[in-house]
Amino acid sequence: MSTTAATPATSTRFRWDRLTYASALGYCMLVAALSVGVVLGELRDEFHINGVIAALHGSTFGIGLLVAGMWGVRIVDRVGRRTALQLSSASILVGVTLFCVGPSWPITLLGTAFSGMGGALMVMVMPGLISDHHGEHRATAFAAVNGAPGMAGLVYSLVVGAALGAGLSWRPPYLIITGIFAVTLAVVAVPVDVPDGIREGQFSLRPLRDKAVYVPWLHIVNAVLTEFTMGIWAVTYLHEVGKAGAGMAAVLASVFGVMMFVVRVAIPVLLRRFGDAMVSLSFVVVGTGAAIMCFGPGLAVKVIGLTVVGIGAAPLYPLTVDRFYGRVGDQLDSVSLGAYCALASGVAVTFGPLLLGVLADAVGLRWAVLVVPGLALIGAITQRPRVAVAVALPGVT
Repeated sequence: MSTTAATPATSTRFRWDRLTYASALGYCMLVAALSVGVVLGELRDEFHINGVIAALHGSTFGIGLLVAGMWGVRIVDRVGRRTALQLSSASILVGVTLFCVGPSWPITLLGTAFSGMGGALMVMVMPGLISDHHGEHRATAFAAVNGAPGMAGLVYSLVVGAALGAGLSWRPPYLIITGIFAVTLAVVAVPVDVPDGIREGQFSLRPLRDKAVYVPWLHIVNAVLTEFTMGIWAVTYLHEVGKAGAGMAAVLASVFGVMMFVVRVAIPVLLRRFGDAMVSLSFVVVGTGAAIMCFGPGLAVKVIGLTVVGIGAAPLYPLTVDRFYGRVGDQLDSVSLGAYCALASGVAVTFGPLLLGVLADAVGLRWAVLVVPGLALIGAITQRPRVAVAVALPGVT
């Protein structure tokens, strides 16, 4: 399939426009699918489910990402980006509705499966769309658009946390917020012309056999493992380990989303300061924050640790995706690149929260969180800046 290519931005700097606002609102809908972590503790208490079943509510998104990474390109080829994004938003809305009205965990799990599939399709389509639209300003655009979910997550944490703190159900506010995002997205996105980009030949996973492709792809996997695993369990951790009340835990965990938003907005400035060391440094910060959460005494210190985790986690996904596009963008079309990113995220989102859930059942949630510093250490080492060394050869000047 070959369609009209997007025209990259030609301005000297990144600019917000209607398509960019629509993209940010799309990611806010994605947050609706991912904010199940805010109420995992409530689900555990209400349905008496173990850590594995609780973690599966987050892992359904990862499973959806795996499906989208393998077969989502065929959907986009057939219906185009615009319709694919409409399908993803509708699926998220249906899934969140089932999640909020479900009277038992099989129904809530089915809801997360619907919203996970919709979110996965969005994750597959959106990076390529943003890259095509913003051209050389791709990194700044990734950071800006990915900052919106942090604020959306803050809204879910504060509103749902306030409802729980007042002794009310989390279900109506969760559903109402999602509905507001869905309506706002529809109003903003309807007039937008969504470019379909270029597709050449059949989609294939064979390029992943090439080291030049699979190494930066694995870097995305590691980044999402480190970020998402902590994010999905943050509220439950503060509730069960930090001994915060259900409502207070949700409110306090909002610091993660706040830091994600603030730091992502500041990524252009941070890149000018730290350059290629930014990703590796971010991993170190995440690992430090997770260690503080584990070993620090008292709820206040654990919240400080989560704040540090949010600061470090914020740059990981947008910067590793930007590096992936920068290194292999001339080898693959933008739709296929999005599928590879979805597949990488799928591997991480499926197994990260599930791994922590299994460890939580085995050794307790407090010690299970140490998997995050381990992942961060791997990322800090493997993604450290490479220093080119000039070697003088005899007879060569």
